[in-house]
Amino acid sequence: MLNREYEYVAAIAREGTLSGAAMQLGVSQPALTRFLKKEEAELGTALFQRINSRMVLTYAGECYLDYIEQIFSLQKRMMATLRDIAKADLGRLRIGITGIRRPFTIFSVIPQFKQKYPDVDLTLSECASDDLERMLEELTLDCIAVNVTKRKDEFEYIPIAQEEYVLAVYKDDPLLQMAKKVDRCKYPAVKPQQLSNSSFIMLSRHHRIRQFADSILEGHKVPYHISMTSRNLDSALEAVANNLGCAFTPEIQLPYIRGSKNIRYLSIDTPGTAYQFCLAYRKGAYLQPCAKDFMEMFRTAFAEQSVQGSGSYYE
Repeated sequence: MLNREYEYVAAIAREGTLSGAAMQLGVSQPALTRFLKKEEAELGTALFQRINSRMVLTYAGECYLDYIEQIFSLQKRMMATLRDIAKADLGRLRIGITGIRRPFTIFSVIPQFKQKYPDVDLTLSECASDDLERMLEELTLDCIAVNVTKRKDEFEYIPIAQEEYVLAVYKDDPLLQMAKKVDRCKYPAVKPQQLSNSSFIMLSRHHRIRQFADSILEGHKVPYHISMTSRNLDSALEAVANNLGCAFTPEIQLPYIRGSKNIRYLSIDTPGTAYQFCLAYRKGAYLQPCAKDFMEMFRTAFAEQSVQGSGSYYE
């Protein structure tokens, strides 16, 4: 990167003659003369002037060397930065997460990541799943955490947990007395018809969980009431904790929801409730070592907390 140009021009300026510079560089004088003529022709200005048989830099020549020295300095900084990035001492990591998973990420994963990588610029984007997938496709995010029912060919997936869409109910809800143990369900299960005339906290129709709720209730022709419409799932679950109705939800870890001690999960005894919670990244995209480390931290922390929290809300 401009090494030869800098060495040749600097040698001429230092030696004061083409012959002296050629000898110092180990090239022939005609080759050095051709180089200088070609360089000055391309630049459109003279780099040297002859004073008392010596070649002295013109103002353009002084600027030429000065800028090349600045380029070299930037090049050195670039190489040092790239080496640090390769060692994961520096870098940038852009994570995408749905709102309901944000507290787990902030409280359980990011602190240990920042302790290990204090100089990595970490950005956390909270969006709906469709938006996260679009941003990952456009490479404006490095990895995302989403619920997956159908995989996309352009993504690589790291499974975190096998989960199901469930019904969150208040701890004294009569539906708990109707629920039965079903082998394929993780929680006590109710059939869709048993939800008749229940009151629901619903999300707006663009949310995937609302689309799931509609498929269950309308697909089974279940009459129901909407007691409240919420813009996000964590607010809906807080409403459940205050006995304002029940809500369909992904099987998220309840300790991060306010009032979670008042919430119980029920499985829905019908096909199509299962999904896989995954970390995803763009197939073929370059991932820094710190990104791979973040995903492993996420996977490990999730597994540990799932074991610790299993069964605690049904004791």
